[in-house]
Amino acid sequence: MLNNLNKAAILATLATSTLALPIDWHGELQTDLHSLGDYNRSVQQGAGPLDNGDQAFDMTDADPDSSNFQTYIFKLQPTIIVNDSTTINAELTSGYGYGGNFGDSSNDGRTKTQDPLNSYANARYSFNTVTSNPVNLTQANAVFYSDTATYTVGRQKFNWGMGAIYNDGNAPGSRFASMRDGITIDFKIGNFKFSPYYSKIKANNLTKTGRVKEMGISLLYENLDKEFTFGALYNKNTSGAASGIETDVDGDTFATNLGATSVTMIDLYLKKTFGKYTVEAEIPLMTGDMGEIYPGVTDTEVDAKAFLLNNTYKLNTNHSFHLDFGMVSGSDADNQTYGAMYLNPNFQIANIMFRYNLAAIANTDLNVFNSGIANTSYAKFAHRYDSGTWSWTNSVVWAKADKVAEAGSDAINHEKNKRFTAAADQADDLGFEIDSNFSYKWNTSVTLNANLGYFFVGDYYAFSNTATPNETNDTYLIYLGADIKF
Repeated sequence: MLNNLNKAAILATLATSTLALPIDWHGELQTDLHSLGDYNRSVQQGAGPLDNGDQAFDMTDADPDSSNFQTYIFKLQPTIIVNDSTTINAELTSGYGYGGNFGDSSNDGRTKTQDPLNSYANARYSFNTVTSNPVNLTQANAVFYSDTATYTVGRQKFNWGMGAIYNDGNAPGSRFASMRDGITIDFKIGNFKFSPYYSKIKANNLTKTGRVKEMGISLLYENLDKEFTFGALYNKNTSGAASGIETDVDGDTFATNLGATSVTMIDLYLKKTFGKYTVEAEIPLMTGDMGEIYPGVTDTEVDAKAFLLNNTYKLNTNHSFHLDFGMVSGSDADNQTYGAMYLNPNFQIANIMFRYNLAAIANTDLNVFNSGIANTSYAKFAHRYDSGTWSWTNSVVWAKADKVAEAGSDAINHEKNKRFTAAADQADDLGFEIDSNFSYKWNTSVTLNANLGYFFVGDYYAFSNTATPNETNDTYLIYLGADIKF
């Protein structure tokens, strides 16, 4: 009894101490509706397993013509000010990445298990509860401020450049966040900022063989008076032989363990404003040894790159014009090298093209937003009108493939991440898209969005890996959403 009283007293003391600390609560709640018509881009809808090279997807029992789904994003971001030199930051989210789909909690709620022999589908027909959608800790770190540097220790989000590779997910509608579990030290000298860091990415076991770690440093020069920013990020990501990272590029249902890897990323960034004109560029370069991507080849060299250039001309306070270009490398199916660069899923250029993981429409075990730009050269022209309260952006996007299949040679299906032997030649025309995005700021906290998109599907997506290509359909999108920040 006395022990219990002592424990209660200690907890009460801790609770009182905790309540005495200033806590700043912030967060975001977003709900939206996505309506995709002819989403599979093909008249041949793929009911059943398809060839690895076929650009259509296996839709099994899903509606072959349209997809309608609702999603949510929830972020709770408390900040605790411990004292003048120490702050604790956290971010709580749910689902995979940020949020999830409406109905995801009920996928196995009434059946309790996916095993049909132990199903409660009839007995619990009207029962629905949270079952497999845990709370995620996206951030949990302490920030220590000193006269010489700032130290961030723990789980932390980070962003670099335009967010093409490393993206903190702070932009509205972002579904993912680049994270580090480790320590970052920020030194600021005049206009220069140096940031060395050490991060653990994965720990399959508690030894070096099961560890994936990343060490790096970034240098950023920012001159606000001259409106000029330049930076370079360098890091090396290495893993042990027993890290447990697997892939199945051959699509034979047997996963291959990458084993020991050592990959270097160099990411260059530039931004400069000349009066009404602003140019922004990012060049990520990835090289090194990615291990056993292809079965039996233990040292596959990676050589991937992207060149991204955004141009903005601000005509006046309301009107601006944008002209963006990009090249994101694809890969040949050479056993010795892998050349595909996949950009962060938060970094998108269109409402439909590259944005959705189509395999997830028929398989909710996958994430429909886990799709990054790859294997393409693109150009985008846009006009934006911004009144302060509302904005309207209209754009046209054109894209072509960097790598395509050639009859008689091995190739990579970049959407499915599968290797195959091509039985026909593939066109490189991805098509073009017309988008219109409207945003209304109801008040300082609430924003309402309505987006439209029409994707004129190119012949690249007609590829079926047979002598007879698929017949393609154009894809259209209706999007409605509300974003609440607090």
